[in-house]
Amino acid sequence: MKSIDTNSMGKTYSPKRKQRLLIAGSVVLLLLTIFVYFRYSFVYSEGTRVGIIYKFSKKGTFFKTYEGEMILPGIRNKGKNASLSTNTFNFSVTDEELAQKLMKSQGMEIELHYSYYNRPLPWRGDSYEGEKGQYVVDKLVRVKDENPNGYGL
Repeated sequence: MKSIDTNSMGKTYSPKRKQRLLIAGSVVLLLLTIFVYFRYSFVYSEGTRVGIIYKFSKKGTFFKTYEGEMILPGIRNKGKNASLSTNTFNFSVTDEELAQKLMKSQGMEIELHYSYYNRPLPWRGDSYEGEKGQYVVDKLVRVKDENPNGYGL
């Protein structure tokens, strides 16, 4: 004779059905874990950018992160009917030591290494208009020119 268990609501489940529910629940949990990983933790791309940091600050309501804006060489058109504008690179920094180096490098032409994540997380930095993902700078590669514009900033 098969054993039949009764749950708190009076329904009965056979051991085979319990096993199927456990397997289905495990598969759903695994798929959800994979989805969240690729959506928020997977590094989609990484590379370097060269430009001049002209804005760098620590901000945030609950999670204080360092946010920077770098002017890249060239210009771009932001939309079909928009005028030309500077080419900027918005990024976040999570490392305190690197943030202090970048703070001192404002106005200098520098090269940064970044990782691009598919979606932003609040403790990793800010999200920016027009960007679905998030650029996080993890290394100052080099200072190319300490006085690129002649103003000695």
